[in-house]
Parts: sequence; structure tokens; C-alpha cells
Amino acid sequence: MIGDCAIKLNQEDPRIAEIGITISHLHQRNGFAKEAMSGILAFLFDEKKIHRVVETVDAENIASINLLKSIGFRQEGHFIENIFFKGKWGSELQFAMLKREWDYNQL
Repeated sequence: MIGDCAIKLNQEDPRIAEIGITISHLHQRNGFAKEAMSGILAFLFDEKKIHRVVETVDAENIASINLLKSIGFRQEGHFIENIFFKGKWGSELQFAMLKREWDYNQL
């Protein structure tokens, strides 16, 4: 398996989606994450007419941060030591993209 992805619609407003993607260490840095992310975004924005997509990433995951920025996401939040994982507190960054930003980036 190369990886997995998840789409979660906001219960209060299903026009807002949260996504997540994980790529196996064996398959990282081959463009699979960008290809998968682009496909997911096209599906959500173009077919499902989602208004807003968000993703939260580990603040130390520079590869994921760079990927999100390269696709057109913008950082909206920095949550400091908000998650306890693998025996230590970690920080997360939240990124988002609107449908109109997706459309603009597709030109």
C-alpha cells in the first residue's frame, strides 16, 4: 500500500471538508502525495461543490507544509503543544483553501 487518505465533512456545514493524507515512508518523495491531494481537491471542489477544505499537519513536518503551500493552501492557525503523541507534546498547523482559490490556481 502506498498510503491512505481521509475526507471528513463538517457536521454543521457539509460544504466544509477536512482532509488528511499519509504516504508510506517507502513511497515518499515520489510525487504521490501531490497527485493524491490534487485529485482529492478536484473531486471536492469541482464535483462535490465544497466551499472550503482544511488540513491540520504536524508543525515539524516540513515536507507536508511545503506540499500544502505548493498546491495553494494558506496557513490559518498554529496550535502550540495541543496534541500529546508518542510521549511528547506536539504542535500543529492548520491550512485551508477556498473554492475560489482552487479555481484561481487552476488557471
